[in-house]
Amino acid sequence: MEKLSISKGLKIKFHGMPESSLIKISPQKTIGLSAQDIPYIRPKLLVKEKQHVKTGSPLFCDKRDKTIQYVSPATGTIQKIVFGPRRKLLEVVIQFDLQDDYVLFEAISRSHLETMPKGKLISQLKEGGLWQCFRQFPAKDTADADHNPPMIIVSLNGNDLFSPYPEVILDQQMEHFEYGLDILKKFSNRIIVAVNEKHYDKLGQIQKWISHTVPDMYPSWDPGVILYHIKESSEDNLSWCISLDHLIMMAKFISSGQYPVDKIMTLTKPNSINSHILTRQGVSINALLQTVHSEQSMTTGHFNGRIVTPNTHVGFFENTINIIPAQDKEKLFGFILPGLQTPSVSNTFLSRLKDTVFQMDATLHGEKRACINCSYCENICPNDLLPHFVMKAVVNENIEEALQLGLLDCCQCGLCSYTCPSKIELTTIFSNAIDSYYKDKV
Repeated sequence: MEKLSISKGLKIKFHGMPESSLIKISPQKTIGLSAQDIPYIRPKLLVKEKQHVKTGSPLFCDKRDKTIQYVSPATGTIQKIVFGPRRKLLEVVIQFDLQDDYVLFEAISRSHLETMPKGKLISQLKEGGLWQCFRQFPAKDTADADHNPPMIIVSLNGNDLFSPYPEVILDQQMEHFEYGLDILKKFSNRIIVAVNEKHYDKLGQIQKWISHTVPDMYPSWDPGVILYHIKESSEDNLSWCISLDHLIMMAKFISSGQYPVDKIMTLTKPNSINSHILTRQGVSINALLQTVHSEQSMTTGHFNGRIVTPNTHVGFFENTINIIPAQDKEKLFGFILPGLQTPSVSNTFLSRLKDTVFQMDATLHGEKRACINCSYCENICPNDLLPHFVMKAVVNENIEEALQLGLLDCCQCGLCSYTCPSKIELTTIFSNAIDSYYKDKV
């Protein structure tokens, strides 16, 4: 096992971290399959409203590769198909029958996996709605099945500080975890399994499969950060990654022949005890909530998630809902207040002088201004980029210079935007630039 030395990132304590306990929440009458959290997809609908579907029935596919299907996480009737601007598909909502009738696939035991042709395995994962679990760098698009990745990175921690703990997800899942690693070996000879060192001692027998540990500092466990610190050649930039929960889903699907519907996630609310939640894929956010005040916003990640509303459904790649106080009120004489409870990465506030546990909110504490070359973004970037120079190259449409400065190494963790005193949305600028460049290339 190797310990990665990552010196940059965010190490601040926040209120509301989830406990290791697990509670079960039953879904409400509707289940949804969202297309909003699937990057680069060009969805083609395969169903109509009022049509009855089984658990595992294809609902839409990707026009770029119609063999990659996205399947129903429940049995029931298509209640409505939600479109956004320009008829962009947002989600398919299903009236749940409360009992599953599965589309059945061939069940492959672990002992027979080795002799299973790779092409057959790929076809079953595509038809079963789980090929999307594989993401390919540098843009984290759906992996190219014709490409042999130099490595596959499995990060046991999620994309957010408040993501489910690996020891909770792995509880009684040892067999499926090992089976999942066997599946990965069908695609690559180098499997990287990384975990936050804070959770390493809680993993028991899983420890023997850990190849790397990372510091307890966001976002050191992000696959993009891990890749940046271990890659040895340009070929490694086309590696794949997969999350822990999707690895277990894939193993359950191949071994049983049925689409797995269970999902473990977290719901963090201010001033409350936050347990892990066992629920269902595509659960409605209303089923997870009791009350949300108008002065609160909901995101799927504190630094790099999307804003969601109670009447929508949790996406395939989303495993945390964060409720954050959203008021952005100016403080009288705020510029001279000591800031004892203000989270900061600079020495501007007195909160830096003590070990404070902070309450996250969405207050900007200022207005957007010009870049002042303060280097706060540079000092916090885990991939050693110079975000302020990359931003200026992108804004000036000098994409070649931005690429030379490492644009494609950006893991889109959101810390540069968080720490910028000028309130420049650096992460959004980088994400849009990467998307534009990637779409032009493909």
